Amino acid sequence: MIMRRFFASLLLLISSYSFADDSMMFNDIAFPDLEGREVNMTEHRGKVVLLNFWATWCPPCVKEMPSMELLRQKYADQNFEVVAINAGEDVETIEAFLLQMDQELTFPILLDKHGASFTTLGIRGLPMSFLLNKEGRSVMTFLGGREWMASAQIELIETELAR
Repeated sequence: MIMRRFFASLLLLISSYSFADDSMMFNDIAFPDLEGREVNMTEHRGKVVLLNFWATWCPPCVKEMPSMELLRQKYADQNFEVVAINAGEDVETIEAFLLQMDQELTFPILLDKHGASFTTLGIRGLPMSFLLNKEGRSVMTFLGGREWMASAQIELIETELAR
Protein backbone atom coordinates (compact mmCIF):
# COMPACT_ATOMS: atom_id res chain seq x y z
CA MET A 1 0.00 0.00 0.00
CA ILE A 2 2.80 2.42 0.88
CA MET A 3 4.65 1.65 -2.36
CA ARG A 4 1.45 2.18 -4.37
CA ARG A 5 0.98 5.60 -2.78
CA PHE A 6 4.63 6.44 -3.39
CA PHE A 7 4.42 5.55 -7.08
CA ALA A 8 1.10 7.37 -7.48
CA SER A 9 2.63 10.47 -5.89
CA LEU A 10 5.73 10.16 -8.06
CA LEU A 11 3.63 9.82 -11.21
CA LEU A 12 1.57 12.88 -10.23
CA LEU A 13 4.75 14.89 -9.60
CA ILE A 14 6.33 13.86 -12.90
CA SER A 15 3.17 14.56 -14.89
CA SER A 16 2.82 18.03 -13.37
CA TYR A 17 6.30 19.07 -14.53
CA SER A 18 6.93 19.46 -18.19
CA PHE A 19 10.38 20.09 -19.52
CA ALA A 20 10.16 22.72 -22.24
CA ASP A 21 11.60 21.91 -25.63
CA ASP A 22 13.76 25.05 -25.29
CA SER A 23 12.27 26.54 -28.44
CA MET A 24 9.33 28.43 -27.00
CA MET A 25 10.19 32.12 -26.80
CA PHE A 26 8.06 34.58 -24.87
CA ASN A 27 9.72 37.82 -25.93
CA ASP A 28 7.00 38.77 -28.39
CA ILE A 29 3.95 38.44 -26.17
CA ALA A 30 2.31 41.56 -24.81
CA PHE A 31 -0.78 42.21 -22.70
CA PRO A 32 -2.14 45.29 -20.95
CA ASP A 33 -1.60 45.80 -17.24
CA LEU A 34 -4.34 46.87 -14.82
CA GLU A 35 -3.85 50.51 -15.83
CA GLY A 36 -4.20 49.67 -19.54
CA ARG A 37 -0.49 50.08 -20.41
CA GLU A 38 0.70 47.48 -22.94
CA VAL A 39 3.52 45.42 -21.39
CA ASN A 40 5.77 43.41 -23.67
CA MET A 41 7.81 40.56 -22.21
CA THR A 42 10.92 42.08 -23.83
CA GLU A 43 10.81 44.54 -20.92
CA HIS A 44 12.01 41.65 -18.74
CA ARG A 45 14.85 40.49 -20.99
CA GLY A 46 17.93 39.85 -18.88
CA LYS A 47 15.83 38.57 -15.99
CA VAL A 48 14.69 35.12 -14.98
CA VAL A 49 10.88 35.31 -15.05
CA LEU A 50 8.20 33.19 -13.48
CA LEU A 51 5.32 33.71 -15.94
CA ASN A 52 2.05 32.55 -14.39
CA PHE A 53 -1.39 32.20 -16.02
CA TRP A 54 -4.27 32.33 -13.57
CA ALA A 55 -7.87 33.35 -12.81
CA THR A 56 -9.67 34.56 -9.69
CA TRP A 57 -12.18 31.66 -9.86
CA CYS A 58 -9.38 29.05 -9.81
CA PRO A 59 -8.70 27.81 -6.22
CA PRO A 60 -5.15 26.50 -6.92
CA CYS A 61 -4.33 29.83 -8.62
CA VAL A 62 -5.46 31.81 -5.60
CA LYS A 63 -3.66 29.47 -3.20
CA GLU A 64 -0.26 29.90 -4.89
CA MET A 65 -0.39 33.72 -5.12
CA PRO A 66 1.09 34.42 -1.63
CA SER A 67 4.06 32.12 -2.28
CA MET A 68 4.66 33.85 -5.64
CA GLU A 69 4.80 37.17 -3.77
CA LEU A 70 7.27 35.72 -1.24
CA LEU A 71 9.37 34.42 -4.12
CA ARG A 72 9.44 37.87 -5.70
CA GLN A 73 10.50 39.40 -2.38
CA LYS A 74 13.21 36.77 -1.86
CA TYR A 75 14.87 37.67 -5.17
CA ALA A 76 14.02 41.39 -5.21
CA ASP A 77 17.69 42.37 -5.42
CA GLN A 78 18.45 39.95 -8.27
CA ASN A 79 17.48 39.71 -11.94
CA PHE A 80 14.19 37.97 -11.20
CA GLU A 81 10.54 38.85 -11.79
CA VAL A 82 7.14 37.28 -11.35
CA VAL A 83 4.54 38.19 -13.98
CA ALA A 84 0.96 36.96 -13.60
CA ILE A 85 -1.35 36.98 -16.62
CA ASN A 86 -5.03 36.73 -15.80
CA ALA A 87 -6.97 34.67 -18.30
CA GLY A 88 -10.38 35.95 -19.32
CA GLU A 89 -11.37 38.39 -16.61
CA ASP A 90 -11.79 42.15 -16.55
CA VAL A 91 -9.99 44.81 -14.51
CA GLU A 92 -12.87 45.26 -12.05
CA THR A 93 -12.96 41.55 -11.18
CA ILE A 94 -9.21 41.43 -10.61
CA GLU A 95 -9.12 44.64 -8.55
CA ALA A 96 -11.96 43.32 -6.33
CA PHE A 97 -10.00 40.08 -5.90
CA LEU A 98 -6.82 41.97 -4.96
CA LEU A 99 -8.69 43.94 -2.29
CA GLN A 100 -9.74 40.67 -0.66
CA MET A 101 -6.22 39.24 -0.52
CA ASP A 102 -4.60 39.07 2.92
CA GLN A 103 -1.22 39.83 1.37
CA GLU A 104 -0.53 42.64 -1.10
CA LEU A 105 0.71 41.40 -4.46
CA THR A 106 3.47 43.61 -5.85
CA PHE A 107 4.29 41.69 -9.01
CA PRO A 108 2.89 42.83 -12.37
CA ILE A 109 -0.56 41.52 -13.28
CA LEU A 110 -1.42 41.56 -16.95
CA LEU A 111 -4.77 40.94 -18.65
CA ASP A 112 -5.54 38.37 -21.30
CA LYS A 113 -9.18 39.40 -21.35
CA HIS A 114 -10.13 37.24 -24.34
CA GLY A 115 -8.05 34.18 -23.41
CA ALA A 116 -5.81 34.41 -26.48
CA SER A 117 -2.94 32.75 -24.58
CA PHE A 118 -4.80 29.43 -24.52
CA THR A 119 -4.43 29.20 -28.28
CA THR A 120 -1.23 31.12 -28.98
CA LEU A 121 0.80 29.73 -26.07
CA GLY A 122 -0.89 26.37 -25.61
CA ILE A 123 -2.14 27.01 -22.10
CA ARG A 124 -3.69 23.67 -21.12
CA GLY A 125 -5.27 24.66 -17.82
CA LEU A 126 -4.97 26.98 -14.87
CA PRO A 127 -2.74 27.67 -13.18
CA MET A 128 0.03 27.15 -15.68
CA SER A 129 3.46 28.68 -15.25
CA PHE A 130 6.64 28.96 -17.27
CA LEU A 131 10.11 29.58 -15.92
CA LEU A 132 11.85 31.78 -18.48
CA ASN A 133 15.59 32.20 -18.70
CA LYS A 134 17.28 35.58 -19.16
CA GLU A 135 16.77 35.40 -22.94
CA GLY A 136 13.01 34.86 -22.55
CA ARG A 137 13.12 31.17 -23.45
CA SER A 138 11.02 28.68 -21.50
CA VAL A 139 13.17 26.25 -19.55
CA MET A 140 10.39 24.64 -17.49
CA THR A 141 6.61 24.42 -17.60
CA PHE A 142 4.43 23.84 -14.54
CA LEU A 143 0.80 22.75 -14.81
CA GLY A 144 -1.15 23.08 -11.58
CA GLY A 145 -0.62 25.02 -8.37
CA ARG A 146 2.72 25.17 -6.58
CA GLU A 147 4.21 26.19 -3.30
CA TRP A 148 6.80 28.45 -4.92
CA MET A 149 8.98 28.69 -1.82
CA ALA A 150 9.52 24.92 -1.81
CA SER A 151 13.11 23.78 -2.24
CA ALA A 152 12.52 22.21 -5.69
CA GLN A 153 11.26 25.51 -7.14
CA ILE A 154 13.94 27.57 -5.37
CA GLU A 155 16.66 25.29 -6.79
CA LEU A 156 15.36 25.70 -10.36
CA ILE A 157 15.23 29.48 -10.04
CA GLU A 158 18.67 29.74 -8.46
CA THR A 159 20.13 27.55 -11.19
CA GLU A 160 18.78 29.93 -13.84
CA LEU A 161 19.88 33.03 -11.92
CA ALA A 162 23.43 31.64 -11.73
CA ARG A 163 23.68 31.24 -15.52
